[in-house]
Amino acid sequence: MQKLDYSAQDKWPRTSGNMQSPIALSDDLAIKNDFQTSLSFDYDYTANYVRDTGAGIEVGLKGHAQLGNRPFTLKQFHIHTPSEHTINKQAYDAEIHFVHEASDGRLAVVAAMVEAGHKSATYEAVLQHMNETTDFDIPVNDIMPEGKEYYHYIGSLTTPPLTENVEWYVLKTPVTLSQEQITHLMAFYSHNNRDLQALNERPIVSSN
Repeated sequence: MQKLDYSAQDKWPRTSGNMQSPIALSDDLAIKNDFQTSLSFDYDYTANYVRDTGAGIEVGLKGHAQLGNRPFTLKQFHIHTPSEHTINKQAYDAEIHFVHEASDGRLAVVAAMVEAGHKSATYEAVLQHMNETTDFDIPVNDIMPEGKEYYHYIGSLTTPPLTENVEWYVLKTPVTLSQEQITHLMAFYSHNNRDLQALNERPIVSSN
């Protein structure tokens, strides 16, 4: 398996243009919207594969979410180390992306930042089933923060083909992996985060 070369990001194929991800998020730039819709999640506790895609560790997981008053279906989650987005100039140890698709094909990604702290049972389950394609139980709750405040903007996928018009919801409250788990994760990928991209006057909306 050929891994995506994160040291040569300028050579990645690009299909488009001025709405790329990740970006630097901050309270100073965000438009506060007290009426911004809340996010709701109904994820299954059964995963159906774990694989190394060459761009990161990916876990197949089913479920549903209500994002921006629209229904989406969860497809998978994957992990970047260190984080791709920054929040108020802070980078995190890792970033988990929950990738969703609407019935019209539109994509939405919910991102959870990861910092060192309590051990994650979810990550332990992922390790135990690496490269398996059979169903297994996975306790997703510990990689989805209780606080659902977020930043929202329109961006792109962060790996080729870097498709745009992706709805991003970056959660403000981080989740935790133990330092040992983070070290183990970085043994797979010590640097599979895309460089920050220009905002290009896109609005960033804060949920509070």
